[in-house]
Amino acid sequence: MSSLDVPEEGEYIIGRVVEVKDFGANLVLLEFPGRRAFVHISEVASGWVKYIRDFIREGQMVVAKVTKVKKGSSIVDASVRQVSGHKKQERIRAWKNEQKASKLLELVSKKFKTKSEDFESEIQQNLRDTYGNLYLAFEAAVTDEASFKKEWKGKWVPNFIEVAVDNVTPPYVSIGGMLDLVSHDTKGAEKIRKALMKPKAVNEDTTLKITSNGSPSYRISIIAPNYKQAETELKKAVNTVLSTLKSEGGLGSFERS
Repeated sequence: MSSLDVPEEGEYIIGRVVEVKDFGANLVLLEFPGRRAFVHISEVASGWVKYIRDFIREGQMVVAKVTKVKKGSSIVDASVRQVSGHKKQERIRAWKNEQKASKLLELVSKKFKTKSEDFESEIQQNLRDTYGNLYLAFEAAVTDEASFKKEWKGKWVPNFIEVAVDNVTPPYVSIGGMLDLVSHDTKGAEKIRKALMKPKAVNEDTTLKITSNGSPSYRISIIAPNYKQAETELKKAVNTVLSTLKSEGGLGSFERS
């Protein structure tokens, strides 16, 4: 969301449809009080739209891309057609998380025994500037409590972490690929099994799993709190398997999937 009180051109916004006409729809912007967006019928959906209400209706919450900002106007032009399914899901999820974060901040205020608005005015903007949005700040407090304590000082910090731990599920990512392993030794199967059992996750919050996909293919998967950690763990595990098998006279390759 823009730091200004009006969305910027190219920004993805969330609105609720308040009026549908034959030539377009009007939205109330949920993150910009007092602002509206107009979606022309040509920007409602790809292809020809005969009946606009087949695609958009009053009361519906939609994600739209701002196509034009009119100087001095409270209404922007927007497009629903230009929003991919992935972007729509991503934007709605971020909006819902931000709504949840505001509620969590109220809980922190109660634990800290101060007025919510006073507490928010003291730290909210700093948290947004550092993490991008409030929900990511709560996630950071859960996934790396030590770093959060080091970054932030104040009597509110323990309360913030407590609320985060009780209410926020840490984000996790999953990556992996296929290992092709071959050994022509008489004890080849045993050597391959030994190589597959060799790698271990470095971090306690990482899950490493290797399953057979039918010899000579084996799937290796990593579940970790973030992509950087997941990539590091995957690279180390794959190298361990391949180097172990190579030292036993076998051959192997890896392909991401």
